Amino acid sequence: MSNSDRLEEIIKMMKTDPNDSFLTYALALEYEKIGDIDKAITIIEELINTDPNYLGAYYKLGQLFETKDDLSAAETVYRKGIELAEAKNDNKTKGELEEALWLIEEE
Repeated sequence: MSNSDRLEEIIKMMKTDPNDSFLTYALALEYEKIGDIDKAITIIEELINTDPNYLGAYYKLGQLFETKDDLSAAETVYRKGIELAEAKNDNKTKGELEEALWLIEEE
């Protein structure tokens, strides 16, 4: 299945359940795969606005901002994700976000 086929399939599934956070995240990943980083960022920002507890979105959004060399935005997103991970007692995700933050602070 090509990237465009997967993209179309996810869009179809989202018509059935437009508020599905996993599908929204998957949609952003497909846009990233085809090189539309701005669209992927917009989708994940909307996901975080509608489902602020979707922890994986913070890591991916930070990565996307890094791709665009917007390290300030990436840092902000990583820090918000770290706060949420702490609140959820998710030490694994917190550690991943802290490492991502540490790597950009080293640059």
